[in-house]
Amino acid sequence: MEEVLFSIIIPFHNRSKELERLLDSVPWKLNLEVIVVDDASADEEVQQVKSLQQRYLFELYHIEKHTAGAARNEGLRHAHGRWLVFADADDYFLPEADSLLMDHADDAHDVVYFKVKSTWSENGKPAYRDVPIERLFAICERENSMKALRALHTNPWGKMIRRHLVEEKNIRFEEIASANDAMFSVRCGVEAHWVTRDNRALYCITVSEQSLTSNMTAAHFESNGQARLRVNAYLREHRLEKYQLPVLGYMLMSWSYGPKHGFRVMKDCYANGNNPWVDWWRLLMPKRALHSLKSRPK
Repeated sequence: MEEVLFSIIIPFHNRSKELERLLDSVPWKLNLEVIVVDDASADEEVQQVKSLQQRYLFELYHIEKHTAGAARNEGLRHAHGRWLVFADADDYFLPEADSLLMDHADDAHDVVYFKVKSTWSENGKPAYRDVPIERLFAICERENSMKALRALHTNPWGKMIRRHLVEEKNIRFEEIASANDAMFSVRCGVEAHWVTRDNRALYCITVSEQSLTSNMTAAHFESNGQARLRVNAYLREHRLEKYQLPVLGYMLMSWSYGPKHGFRVMKDCYANGNNPWVDWWRLLMPKRALHSLKSRPK
């Protein structure tokens, strides 16, 4: 039986229109399997996804755990490919994805990092979510090292990950409210034997007006902040203390819950050796500041 080269894993929750766009962008001519995991979507949305199976050949699984991390872990359970490729239902692959993936299909590396693009979902105009990835690529170029991408690329998309690495190291997504992918992504980078980067773009991350409206609950806010602290502790344990995720925004916004909560978060950050001034200037970027203001936890 021929080995499956690529397992594309897609968590899904109530985004059938966007999922159709993503499926349309999948490089179907490759030797791949596509795994869609629905996590507690509305019945009508599930029916829409099932109808898509008449046009696209993908596996569909259902869970009721209400976290993208659980959906991705379910996808891992069913994956057989040599390489894992993750995608979010509201994003899509770029036209060159087939050739980029095949260029590295026989690589000896454990992780291949690609650049990404970002657009506004409503009109296709350039957005800003690719900027952090561009910055990591630039740091790697400047340092002549892959450490920045290994340590700070906290998203599973925009890369190829060897499935053997994930199974060998028992790397799984955290099943938490927010930032479920941070530890998974960083562990894959840090614990990989060999990694490489490709300066071509594989994937497009979208931004929508809806995503800029406030839907961050207190639970999501706290989950995101604590995940950052765990990643930073992990990096220090692996002698990568030069690199850490920013925590200043978490510290500042925690005061909206009152002094007791603010002091507790500040204590957690300092007690665990985090430098609050890492990337402080990013809070002054107009687009990032707008996103932060509109995403204040409720």
